[in-house]
Amino acid sequence: MKPLIVKLGGSVITDKRRRFAVKRAVLRRLARELAAAKGPLVLVHGGGSFGHPMASEYKIAEGYKNQRQLMGFSLTHRAMEKLNTHIIDALQEVGVPAMAIPPSACVVVEGGRIKSMELTPVRKLLELGLVPVLYGDVVPDLSKGMSILSGDQLIAHLARELEVSRVILGVDVDGVYTADPKKNRGTKLMRRITLADKAKLVASLGAAGGRDVTGGMANKVRELLALAERGMEAEIVNATKPGTLRRAILGERGLGTRVVAR
Repeated sequence: MKPLIVKLGGSVITDKRRRFAVKRAVLRRLARELAAAKGPLVLVHGGGSFGHPMASEYKIAEGYKNQRQLMGFSLTHRAMEKLNTHIIDALQEVGVPAMAIPPSACVVVEGGRIKSMELTPVRKLLELGLVPVLYGDVVPDLSKGMSILSGDQLIAHLARELEVSRVILGVDVDGVYTADPKKNRGTKLMRRITLADKAKLVASLGAAGGRDVTGGMANKVRELLALAERGMEAEIVNATKPGTLRRAILGERGLGTRVVAR
């Protein structure tokens, strides 16, 4: 059976208004919903109030400029480890055999894009029935020295390499809108995005608000459209609404914005 990839956005599981703030009740609920998966599952999560502030403070996305960034690189990774621990704990408490896979230990990028990733352990964990849990992370960059690997780029790479059945992104809005629904009234939810929408849509979407250093909704759509070009299906759903993620995991479509070839 092909694995399913689920990504939990950082804004869903953390409070971005405060550093290192986990939404514990939300995380416990999401763990129960993830436990409903019937087949192989790979989970990826964003950084939220753990990774983004640190990465922004030390300008990790700009690449290596000075020695001070080395501590920033270390601190950012450690912050993501701490968030990952909260997620692993929540999953294990509901009986999900989750295993942390730190991308900084198995991914090398070049110019911010994945150059190589060692996936043998991930494949073996899935074969055994375990749930690999990866996350956006700081990683070595062959051309810039250091870089940020977004969870969105990570899920796209995993989807291609593992030939997954489906990709589900859990975010804090109902899907992709014609403009930021948190800032603009009268925006419309797009129930379906196809390759024909690519140029116009990506150009119109801005980066996420706050301190998101990984590209916001525009980057999510861009990565998912690249999967659509390969015939893979993805859907962006509102994971803050109880039960929505579970329904998506169990195969229900049309709960948010579907990203498909046509």
